[in-house]
Amino acid sequence: MNFIGIDFGTSNSLAALGGTFASFPDGKISNPTVIYFPQKSKQHYVGNEAIYKYLGELDEHLPVGRLMLSIKSLLPEANFDYTNVTGFGRQTPEDMAARFIVKMKEYAEKQFAVKFDGAVLGRPVEFNELAETRLADAARQAGFREVSFRLEPVAAALSYELTTSVSGTVCVVDLGGGTSDICIIETAPDRVEKADRASDIKAVSGVNQAGDELSSRIMRQKLAPRFGAGSIFHSLGKELPFPIHLIERISKWHRINMLKDHRFIGDILEIKRTSDRPEDIARLYELISYNYGYELFQAIDTAKKELSAAEETRIRFRPLDLREHLTREEFEVIAQPVCDRIKDAINEALRRASLSASAINRVLVTGGTSQIPLIYRMIAEIFGEEKILKMDYYSSVASGLGTIAARLNKQN
Repeated sequence: MNFIGIDFGTSNSLAALGGTFASFPDGKISNPTVIYFPQKSKQHYVGNEAIYKYLGELDEHLPVGRLMLSIKSLLPEANFDYTNVTGFGRQTPEDMAARFIVKMKEYAEKQFAVKFDGAVLGRPVEFNELAETRLADAARQAGFREVSFRLEPVAAALSYELTTSVSGTVCVVDLGGGTSDICIIETAPDRVEKADRASDIKAVSGVNQAGDELSSRIMRQKLAPRFGAGSIFHSLGKELPFPIHLIERISKWHRINMLKDHRFIGDILEIKRTSDRPEDIARLYELISYNYGYELFQAIDTAKKELSAAEETRIRFRPLDLREHLTREEFEVIAQPVCDRIKDAINEALRRASLSASAINRVLVTGGTSQIPLIYRMIAEIFGEEKILKMDYYSSVASGLGTIAARLNKQN
C-alpha cells in the first residue's frame, strides 16, 4: 500500500509525499479547487487550467459551461444532492470531488513514479459525518483503496515539529477559506516518528466560518444594493420588497449558478419590469446569465487582500460597472462577527485543554485568512505577539499530511 497526503481544501488543494509536493501541470504545488465543465465537450478541467479555459471562452464570447468552485463546502450540505451539468448529467458533491482528486492522483503518480492506492486526507475540526463519508467516497472513486483522515490543524503542527528542536505546548490556528480550526497539542522532537499522536492532542475546536464567509458578508452588506437589495417592485397590485432569498443566493458564490434556472430568471425579469431600480435588477440578471460569479468574488477577494496593507480600496468589476469604495474600518465592522466566532473557538480549545493562554509556548498561525489585520490582532491580544509563528499560509497542512503518508509507507 502506497499512501499520498492530500489537502483537499475549500479554496486550494495540494498533495505531498514526505517533504515533497506534487506539482500541477502549470508547475505550481497549489491550485484552486475548481472544476470547469465546458458546454460542448465531454472533457473537464481542474485547478488553474479550469479557470484559464473558462475565462478564455468568456473572452472569445463562446458559450460557457459550468464553473464549480468551493466543492468542499458542498460536502456537508444534506440538502444538496446533485446538480445537473449539460453533457455530464447529474453531478453529486462526491462526484465532483472525485473528478478533482483523481487528477491530483495522476499528477502525483507521474511525478513520484509510484502507483498510489492509499490517501491520507485532511479534515477540518467541524466536518460532519456526511461530509467525511462523501469525501471518503470521492477518494475511493478516484482509485484509492484505503483512506485515512487526519485533523488539518494536527497536520500543521506536525509540519512545525519537523523544524524545531524545542518541546512545548503549541496552539495551531488554521484559518482557511471554509473553516477555522484550532488545535492544542504537545510537540517534541522525540515524538516526530510516533504513529499515533492522539495522546498528545489536548483539545480541538473550530467553526464553519473563515475567508469565504468574509467575502459573503462583503457581498451582502456592501454590494447587495447594486443587485436589487432594498428596492421595491409591484405584483398583483401590491408593492413588495425585493426578495431576500435572491440576495442570500448571490452572497454564496458557489450558489449563483443555481439561479440560472428558467423559474428564477423569469422571476428576476418580472421584478425588473416594475422595479423602482431596474438598472440594479438588470445587473443581477447579467451576473447570473453571464456566469460572472467567480470573477466578481475574485474581485472581492482582491479587495480583502489590499486592505491588509491599505486603509481603503475599491471593489472593481468592470463587466457589471462596479467600483465600490471600501475602507478597512468598514471591512473590520463587517468582519467582526467572524473574528468573534474564531476568538470563541480559541477560548473553547483553551477551556477544553484546561489551560490558560499563558501556558501556550508557541502559536502556529496558518491559512490565508490569518493575514487579515483584525484577526491577527485578536490572536496577538490573546497570546502575545511574541509567541506567534507565521507558518506557510498554504502548504503547512499538506506538508504534515505528506509526512504521515511517508510514515505509513515505511510501515508497509
